[in-house]
Amino acid sequence: MLAHTKICLQKPSNMLKDTRQSNLVSGKGGLLVAANQRYNAIECRKALTNFVILDEHAFRVVEGEGFKQLCKQLQPLMTPPSRRTIARDCFQLFLDEKLKLKAFFKSDCRSVALTTDCWSSQQNLSFITITAHFIDRCWNYQKRIISFAPIPNHKGLTIGKKVEEVLKEWGIRNVSTITVDNASSNDVAVSYLKQRLKIKNGLLGEGDHFHMRCVAHILNLVVMDGLKDQDLSISSIRNAVRFVRSSPQRALKFKECIDMSRITCKKHVCLDVSTRWNSLFMMLDTAEKFQPAFEKLVHEDSSYVEWFKEAGLPTPNDWEKARAFVSFLKIFYDATKVFSSSQQVSIHTAFHSLASILCELQKACMDLNTIVADMGVEMKAKYDKYWGNVVKMNQFLYFGVIFDPRYKFGYIEWSFNDLYGAGSDIAKERAGSVSDNLFKLYNLYKSEHESFVGPSGSNNSSVEQPAVPKIPSLNTRADAYKKHLKTKETIVPQNDLERYLSDPPENDDPSFDILTWWKKNCVRYPVLATMVRDVLATPVSSVASESAFSTGGRILDTYRSSLSPEMAEALICTQNWLKPSFVDFKDLNLSEEYELLENVVAEIGQVLSGVHVGPASPAAGVGPATGV
Repeated sequence: MLAHTKICLQKPSNMLKDTRQSNLVSGKGGLLVAANQRYNAIECRKALTNFVILDEHAFRVVEGEGFKQLCKQLQPLMTPPSRRTIARDCFQLFLDEKLKLKAFFKSDCRSVALTTDCWSSQQNLSFITITAHFIDRCWNYQKRIISFAPIPNHKGLTIGKKVEEVLKEWGIRNVSTITVDNASSNDVAVSYLKQRLKIKNGLLGEGDHFHMRCVAHILNLVVMDGLKDQDLSISSIRNAVRFVRSSPQRALKFKECIDMSRITCKKHVCLDVSTRWNSLFMMLDTAEKFQPAFEKLVHEDSSYVEWFKEAGLPTPNDWEKARAFVSFLKIFYDATKVFSSSQQVSIHTAFHSLASILCELQKACMDLNTIVADMGVEMKAKYDKYWGNVVKMNQFLYFGVIFDPRYKFGYIEWSFNDLYGAGSDIAKERAGSVSDNLFKLYNLYKSEHESFVGPSGSNNSSVEQPAVPKIPSLNTRADAYKKHLKTKETIVPQNDLERYLSDPPENDDPSFDILTWWKKNCVRYPVLATMVRDVLATPVSSVASESAFSTGGRILDTYRSSLSPEMAEALICTQNWLKPSFVDFKDLNLSEEYELLENVVAEIGQVLSGVHVGPASPAAGVGPATGV
């Protein structure tokens, strides 16, 4: 009997030890593969370390009673480590991954584009995030946070020296561009870095294209200039939204008015946040859809009328102004999201967006609606300050669209003619300036290439793939450009840049992917491909999409603020390195969860009261809001 108990497969401990038992688990490519049930303590520790880092858990989570119960159910043999042990594991993983990344930068990365972003902790300590962007040998866009470090202040020289120190630590010699916001201190930082990198021969030529001003930040300034005098026009709608959100009873009464008005929109009215202009756009965009419900509320709830005793109820004119705001601001809202894309290259779409915005501003200045016209004048003045002259724009914004094989240089020429008048002197001057700068930079790459391998050329083919983000106005401009192509003359190519420009453009297929195209055609344009890789790696925004709309500072959340600077850097960097295609470090955004929580609470409340509302979301959980 004793001998049998040692091998009996019905005994739980023997089941765990049986190497013949396998589970089906998801492997690479989503395929099911057989996995051995044998407990591996080392792999479990690694998985737990990744769990803490990727999902931003506090170290104390491993000592929580609920977590211990979960581990017991999932793997009875596992004993969760202490918070001290898991903290040590996390920091060791950071050191290991940092060594791998350093080796990669040394052997496989020709140059990087940088972004910097300043943060503050809740203790008012200053931090700087430095991110390296590049396109790898397989033509995949990559971004790696290489530093999240404390700095004594946000002065330009301090920032510049810190970036230089980080580059030296990582062994990064060549920097193509640095994208920063428009703070004056950043001008000082960029000038310092430009001087230091030039001494070390780490710039492209004289560094003419080194400084990239954050397009999303400038666009934010443009919009805020247009909105600064319009607060009175929207305050009544803001107050109406504030009323229906001020108590559950008022929200319920508003819901009844929505039902009586037969409004099918499933969105929820939301208040704006003073430091985020996109929240104003979203508030007005949603509220105007519920205008009939707000008007019905006047007759259904006397406290609503009392609420506006001094300020006055929203008038039909207020709602019309709101619709005008929404219509006008949508292109800025969409463009900012495109500029701030953190998972794919975006520089080849930037010029399209900026040209479309200029068209909208020109129309707005002549709009019969004085509100829109006044906004247009204010915003165009700010736009012209930064982008009104080709010299003021970083030339990479033009090069990006030129290196999109669907458009090339002909689109730049056509756009200038479209914006400033066909054949006008200003159109010719600006197109000529872009062309001169393009060939000047190409010649730098050509001379560098020939110094290593000598002149070369080859041939290959073309292609397509995933999707490129567009803003609505781009579609009509692209169609008009295609008609213009029929009148274009060809040139006799002398090098691979001229050969690329003279080759016919690709079709604008919805699934076209610019990096896939260059991956398949880089052999045909060997020198140009090196230049393209550096240009396309350049981010046009220094911030992620949610932060791009903010006029406030960047504040670390409570958890990160409580950590030592070294541990905060380890967790933030390692999170990005473990899964860079998914994880993007940004400020905590609770507004993303608001609608989900509101729906879950409403569903559970209605179920408890006996009202059937359909199945709840499988992802929804029941519990205190702090647990989400």
